[in-house]
Amino acid sequence: MIQRIQSIFLLIAAIVPIVLLFIPLGYVDTLSAQYVYNSVCLKFNIPDGHAVIRLYYIAFCLILCSGLSLVALFSYKKRSRQVQIVSITMIVYLVTLMLMLWVCPDLVFKKFFATKNEVMTAFTYAHKALLISLIFVEAICLFLANRFIKKDEALVRAADRLR
Repeated sequence: MIQRIQSIFLLIAAIVPIVLLFIPLGYVDTLSAQYVYNSVCLKFNIPDGHAVIRLYYIAFCLILCSGLSLVALFSYKKRSRQVQIVSITMIVYLVTLMLMLWVCPDLVFKKFFATKNEVMTAFTYAHKALLISLIFVEAICLFLANRFIKKDEALVRAADRLR
């Protein structure tokens, strides 16, 4: 049944990565320019600024998280498969967070600016409260969906045992 509580959690878990695709994650300041960092690219902080670095792997991971959540949402007839898909989604989401929040600003950006002979003076996250709340909402929704799916599976097994 698609009218279960975990369906709402999985729907929210499918929407949040799409939102994370479009909001700016941070700003990179150098001596010569300021750049905007989002899930797709690092680009100049001017209207229609061209992309300096393409970060398609982060966007791919976010789209994969959203797609896996939708697949889990519509595979409600096979609860064991649904639990596996939600667990895989949690792992992919964790990898995405590590790429998005730690690996890119620390390794990729510093290496890129070092090869361009520019000095990265500062990196700041754009909307810390929004970013942190979206990250926690996604993680909590996946956790709760997994928990309620397992609870439904236990309920079905108990009903089958009574027959």
